[in-house]
Amino acid sequence: MQNYDEPILRMRRINPGAPFPVLHQAVRIAIYDEYAARSFYAKVVEAFGQRQPFVNMARSEEQHIAALSGLCERLGIPRPLDPFPLETLIAHTWRGNCERGVAGEIAKIRLYQTLFIQVAEPEVRDVLQNAQTVFLDTHLPAFREAVLDAVAQEQYHTAQGIPPQQAYVRHGPLVDLMEKVFVQLGAHAGPLGIVSPLLRHTHPAMLAGMAVGGAGVYLLKNKSGRNKKEN
Repeated sequence: MQNYDEPILRMRRINPGAPFPVLHQAVRIAIYDEYAARSFYAKVVEAFGQRQPFVNMARSEEQHIAALSGLCERLGIPRPLDPFPLETLIAHTWRGNCERGVAGEIAKIRLYQTLFIQVAEPEVRDVLQNAQTVFLDTHLPAFREAVLDAVAQEQYHTAQGIPPQQAYVRHGPLVDLMEKVFVQLGAHAGPLGIVSPLLRHTHPAMLAGMAVGGAGVYLLKNKSGRNKKEN
């Protein structure tokens, strides 16, 4: 079963000649677009795990959908059907999905600006403008940062002769965090002098494991030292 205005929703473009009010078209287009984003973020989380920024984005989309659904109820606008859970595909790589996130947020910012211009009702304009501000100030920067992190991680692993797709193998929360730190250090290893060759030629996960293990030994020694002093 399709939406009665499926061509308008698919094109994300208000049709002044359609037998539906412009206001109804604008709200339905916005919520339909949020459906698409929600499904994309959910699929990425399903495939790659509870990783940022997609986890937060999925929650944010639920909030935008709730706000738009509230408009539908108050203004008597039927909510569109959501076809995206059955048709959404994602990229095979983490970096590819982050890049798609950047492109998607830019498209959403432009879409909401177009809808905002064509709608006169203050209540609807407020919801559209608030959502656009979130896309511009929060979502887009988060995805751009995720892309930069992914590029750095892939380049660092490639330098060790490791296929880029292996850059996202999970080793546990603490080791993953330490590996990310070493990836960032590796990108600026020049000023680190004697440490530079180590960072350039050691597997990031191994470095992370060494750091975590070293921290454990350090804590154990400190604890033993304190116990001796107390005795």
